Amino acid sequence: MDTELPIMENKDALDSTPTLNPQFTVTIRGWEDDKDEEVRDFGQRLCQLTREISNFIDLSRLDRIVIGSDYHEALASVNGEQAPVPTPTANEYGNGFAMATNIFRGDEVWSVVVIWTPLVRAIFDHEDPNQPLALHTFVHELIHVDDTRLFTTTYPGGWRAAKPRDARDAALQTIVHPCQAEYSAQRRSAFAAPEQGLMHMSMLKEVMSDVDEQVRKERLAYRLHGDVASLWKVVSERLGFLFQALGYALGHADWVLENRDDHPELASKFDAEIEALREMSKGWLIDASREAVQPLFNLTEWTNMGVYDPLIAVAERLLNEYRMSTSVREDGLYIDMPYTGIHDL
Repeated sequence: MDTELPIMENKDALDSTPTLNPQFTVTIRGWEDDKDEEVRDFGQRLCQLTREISNFIDLSRLDRIVIGSDYHEALASVNGEQAPVPTPTANEYGNGFAMATNIFRGDEVWSVVVIWTPLVRAIFDHEDPNQPLALHTFVHELIHVDDTRLFTTTYPGGWRAAKPRDARDAALQTIVHPCQAEYSAQRRSAFAAPEQGLMHMSMLKEVMSDVDEQVRKERLAYRLHGDVASLWKVVSERLGFLFQALGYALGHADWVLENRDDHPELASKFDAEIEALREMSKGWLIDASREAVQPLFNLTEWTNMGVYDPLIAVAERLLNEYRMSTSVREDGLYIDMPYTGIHDL
């Protein structure tokens, strides 16, 4: 294998036996210059790399990898199998071009990784400055595969038994789940491109700077249209992306800080970035989210959905700061938002 893997975290070490299933395939849908030999060589090397990585993380539920020059077409090629059909991230902060999506094989949940060709093409070219990012992106998605496998194969009674306690839990889990998913994937793949996390710190700062005004705008609009469902849809989307950005940034930061001896200058930069975030109006989210995500990150097997409770408490506290609170009424989600004057919005 010609792409060297730095030593991964101890929690990722298996018994040095590849976990990749024998039926695993790599499919390449479109190549910029249509060189068949180059395409075959890339696919074979990517398959070999995936098998090597499966010595460190459990990829026994990885069905295939799809690399496409048209990302949305490649993602659509999995349609009909997915559970449910995924929506790539797309907002003013960026667009997603890599995803580990889930499919059914009978009652089993398997994963398909879909990546835009330009994002991963440099993975074997060590002269290309984008090579570390390509490797990082690739491993990041494979971590999602491993995390999904852990959830679907260890949850008591099977993954179908994993249900929120009520409508409130369901709504708030949707908001906070991106934090735990991206924290794990980012922290366990940061070794491939340590400095990449500074970009995520920058994005988190931007998101945290914007969220107050975004929610205020929706609360003001609600006073005019009175549609609480419309209000909740936008607020939950905005807060969901905030928690996603927290997962990206804090997961990467925690890996760098844990490996401070190997990256002293970079760790100092992350220290400064984290301190700057703590000084923001929603700076309490940094330490609260880091603490709340640990029970999920440290899981070796699932026991119940209560492991989300610490993150849900963070989300509820954030909603309370926006003069919103959630509860259950008549088996549905109830959102309480007492009327305030326009000047308080």
